[in-house]
Amino acid sequence: MKITVLTENTANKRGLLGEHGLSVLIEVRGKKLLFDAGQSSVYVRNAERLGMRLDDADAVVLSHGHYDHTGGLEEFPGKLPPVYVRRAALEDKLCKNADQVTFRRIGIPWVVHEDGNIRIPDEIKESLRFTEEKEEIFPDIFVLGNIPADGDLPLFWKQTGSGLVPDRMEDEQLLVIREKSGLSVFAGCAHVGILNCLSFVESHFQGEHIRFLLAGMHLKGSGKKEIEDTIERIRDYGIEQLVPLHCTGIHAIAMMRDAFGKSCLSGETGVSFSWQDEG
Repeated sequence: MKITVLTENTANKRGLLGEHGLSVLIEVRGKKLLFDAGQSSVYVRNAERLGMRLDDADAVVLSHGHYDHTGGLEEFPGKLPPVYVRRAALEDKLCKNADQVTFRRIGIPWVVHEDGNIRIPDEIKESLRFTEEKEEIFPDIFVLGNIPADGDLPLFWKQTGSGLVPDRMEDEQLLVIREKSGLSVFAGCAHVGILNCLSFVESHFQGEHIRFLLAGMHLKGSGKKEIEDTIERIRDYGIEQLVPLHCTGIHAIAMMRDAFGKSCLSGETGVSFSWQDEG
């Protein structure tokens, strides 16, 4: 498997750009998967700078319906392959501002909500494949949704016909790849909690070992105790390689690097990881 970070909040190589968002190219078993598409064309530009093609991708997997993971889909070079996404990702999503009174829209920019209707560009609409709880999109390559949250997520809301209601992020989904050496799990933001995500994977792949985790963990702004507890619970899974990035937050990433040492890998734009699955 080869994994290349095309877009992340930071960049570590000359000529590459970072932005608040995530896009990762995964090459495994002759398949090429784009996991998220950032918020703009940055992932396309970075792929070009890295000498990597995207127009031959076999699939796009969107982790959830926020602008920083989906906005760049309109910039995809060439005809879109199947785009695997939860139907709830198309909802009109909002986030509370710091004043805790006003809201800003954070949903998919190419989805237009107007008079109770949804408009999507035809070239994207025809590529969408709506996913259910667990789907094997290619042999041993799965998307996994319906991840339970522990309750309402105070920052996140959605606009409905009856007004604003809490958004429990039913659209969030994971990408899980099975190899002989174990499972590789990819999470865009883990708004419902990275520990809930790992527990959900464990329940659907009983007896299988999670060996690799690349994830935005939505721990930015979390206190030291919460981060320490998360680290200890992650440690219990025996994950061999951990890549915390994007919304995990600088403080949490630093604590994870201290806790996991060389097992915690850097996830800036331009970084690649690869291994042979010898099992």
